Amino acid sequence: MIEHAVAIAGGGPTGLMLAGELALAAVDVAIVERRESQDFAGLRTGGLYSRTTEVLDQRGIADRFVSQGQVFRRAPFAGITLDISDLPSRHNYYLALWQTRFESILADRVGELGVPILSRA
Repeated sequence: MIEHAVAIAGGGPTGLMLAGELALAAVDVAIVERRESQDFAGLRTGGLYSRTTEVLDQRGIADRFVSQGQVFRRAPFAGITLDISDLPSRHNYYLALWQTRFESILADRVGELGVPILSRA
């Protein structure tokens, strides 16, 4: 049996981000994930809004995402497109980036921090 102070159920964006934050705080953490990799069937979200990119920037990792995505000054919202270029933010754009890619970026980060991702498979 493997023991850790914290076990996170699920290696999606939330679990990966939480694991990274706990690891930075020197908490012994592991992720338990049913998938063997960050791959999944079907499409999920296709991008990050300004506030999400701001949070990633506060954590020092926004560049990893921006370098892999495509910046749009207009963002989809509730079936319409909004011009967000005048938002009071360094990240006044929508970053087009498929969830599979940003999960992979977060998985790389937690790997760098030494967080194990344990597959149930």
